[in-house]
Amino acid sequence: MSEVTVDTTRISERGQVVIPKDVRDRLGLKIGTRLLVVATSDAIVLQKVDLAAERLRAWDLLEKARAIVQKLGLKK
Repeated sequence: MSEVTVDTTRISERGQVVIPKDVRDRLGLKIGTRLLVVATSDAIVLQKVDLAAERLRAWDLLEKARAIVQKLGLKK
């Protein structure tokens, strides 16, 4: 299984979210990087558009995210 990073962030007054620096560095996110946003009633998944174009499986991503959250014991 690939390495998982868990961190927290907040939404600003303008609705912006900061992606933590260690995550940006690990994923190679730079200014202008386009992200695909997939949302359900209780989850948001971000994926680099170039990767999403190769393997767009939003539901698989959500299921993986939910499994990680359950494994870590995180709650609403």
